[in-house]
Amino acid sequence: MHKLSIGDAAELAGDVGPDPRLIGVLALTRGRVDLEGLRRQVAASAPELAVLNRRIVHRGRSALSARWQPIPVDLTRDVVAVSISGSPIRYAEEMLVTGLGDEGPMWRIVLLDDGRDTHLLFGAHHTLLDGATAVELVGRLFSTSTRGPAAVRRHSPRTGLPLGLLAGVALGSSRTSLLTPISSGVHLATVSTDLGAAQAAARAAGATINDLLIAAAAGALRAVAASRGERLRHVAISVPVTGQPSAAGPAGRNDVGAFVAMVPEPGPGQSPRHHLSRVARRTRWRKWLVRSFPSSTPAFCAVLVLLGALGWYRPLFERQRAITSLVTNVRGPGEPISVGGARVLGLTALSPALGNVALPR
Repeated sequence: MHKLSIGDAAELAGDVGPDPRLIGVLALTRGRVDLEGLRRQVAASAPELAVLNRRIVHRGRSALSARWQPIPVDLTRDVVAVSISGSPIRYAEEMLVTGLGDEGPMWRIVLLDDGRDTHLLFGAHHTLLDGATAVELVGRLFSTSTRGPAAVRRHSPRTGLPLGLLAGVALGSSRTSLLTPISSGVHLATVSTDLGAAQAAARAAGATINDLLIAAAAGALRAVAASRGERLRHVAISVPVTGQPSAAGPAGRNDVGAFVAMVPEPGPGQSPRHHLSRVARRTRWRKWLVRSFPSSTPAFCAVLVLLGALGWYRPLFERQRAITSLVTNVRGPGEPISVGGARVLGLTALSPALGNVALPR
C-alpha cells in the first residue's frame, strides 16, 4: 500500500455527500457491443494501467491517513451489461447517486442494452483520477483517438506569495435562490450545437470555446434567476484547469487548479459579441495566474483536507457564495470513433454536484 497524493486526498475529503463523488462518460452508440469482446479488450489494456488495480483503505479520520491498496481486476464484476427500458442518461443518473460499492476497484464499465443498441457507461471515483486523465484512460482502454483537454504547462514553482490563489478569489455571485444546499439526486441534461459555428463566434470575439461556454452558462443562470424575480449582476463561475500530463500515460492523478470567472450582465444595447469579448478579457489574466503559480494548488488541497478532517467541508460548501456554477470544456475526439464495432454518436461527460452549486458542468 502507498500514500495518496495531496490532490487525491483533497478529492477524498470532498466526498461528503449527499451523492458519491463520481466522474465518467456516457457514450451513446449506434450498434451492438459484445460483452465478452469488450472484456477481452479491457483485459488486454488493464495490465498497463495500474490505476485500475487499486482501491482506498481508510485508516483514520483524515484523508491523508488513507492508503491505496492493490486489488486485482475482476472483469465479471467490473465490466457488466444491463438491460434498460428507458434512456441511458437516466441509468447514468442512477449510478452517480448510488455509487460503485466498496468491494471492487473504484471504477466500472457498464453496457446499457436498450434492445437495439448497446451504449457504454464508464464511471470512476474522483479520487482515482481527474477529468483529463479519465478521458485519456478511456481512450487507452478502447483504443480510440479520444484526447483530453489541452494541458496547461505550468512553470517551475516560485518562491514568495502564491499569487495563483488570486485566480480562485472573487467577490462572489449576486445573492440568489440558486445557491441553496443540494439534496441527493442528479439530473443530466444535454444541449447540442454546431462546433464549427461556436468556434467561429468565439474567434470573432477574440475568445475561446471555454469563454463561450462560460458566457452561455451565465446567461442561462440569469434567465432562471429572472424567472424567480431575481437579478444577477454578476455570475461567478469556477473553471477547473488541469496540469501537465505524465509522459507515462494515465497513471491516476488529481492535478487540478481553478480560476473564478466573474461574468457581468450585458450592458444596455451591448451585442453578444462585445459581451463575449469582455468575458474573454476577464478570464485571460486569471488563466495566466493559474498557469504561472502552481504552488497554489497543493496549498488549496491541504486546506480542503483539513476541512474534511475537522468535519467542516460540507457545512462550509453548503453556504459558500464564491461561485454559482462549475463549467469546464473537456475536449472530445476530433473524428468519428467506434467501440467494439458500434459507432459512437455522442459523449456526455459526468461530474459530481457539491455543496450548493447546482450546475456542475
